[in-house]
Amino acid sequence: MTEILKKYLVTKWWIPILLFGISIVLFISGAILPNTEFGFYSLVFFGAVLLISSVWQLFKGKIIIGFLQLSILGTPFLFLGFMTYLFTGIMNKPDGELVLDRIEPLIKEKTDLIIPQDFEVLENLIEHTEGAFNSDYSIGLTIKYKESDEKNILEQILNSAELESDKGSWKKYDNGFDFEHNYDEINRAEPFYFKVDTLNNKIELNLSHL
Repeated sequence: MTEILKKYLVTKWWIPILLFGISIVLFISGAILPNTEFGFYSLVFFGAVLLISSVWQLFKGKIIIGFLQLSILGTPFLFLGFMTYLFTGIMNKPDGELVLDRIEPLIKEKTDLIIPQDFEVLENLIEHTEGAFNSDYSIGLTIKYKESDEKNILEQILNSAELESDKGSWKKYDNGFDFEHNYDEINRAEPFYFKVDTLNNKIELNLSHL
């Protein structure tokens, strides 16, 4: 029996590769069709057989065959590890805050509005987009400026409204102004909503990074 196993599972190097490939298919089928552990056990067993065969090949001086078997053995486990890492990163991506030094440049970058340096942060949240990769997120920002700074803000908005801008345009509404951004290449990747509430001295930015 030992000689038969040695002949067909160790000496004939391609047989362990074939059996390991079949066990991968069985394992995937088991993952799709739950309530069965046969695929998992076959994957572990024939993975061990392939490992033994590769060590045997290396011991016998068949370096290329041995490393070929090891690479085939490691590939699915590296893939599963990578997928687990991505899934863990997606599920456990922590929320954060926009750095305070970034608030003023971001608003200026999007609207050309220069906000006063002395403001109160009412909301500052960066949320990872649920079900998306790590590069996708949304920003929710609300700040409150002093009453004394409203004149400067209004002058900037009214002056900008008289000029053509490739970034967008200001629209008056009951409590203040909305900035309607142009739908260009940059804003398609980062659509945002921006509002200046002159009644309550608040500025609101909601941005999505796609």
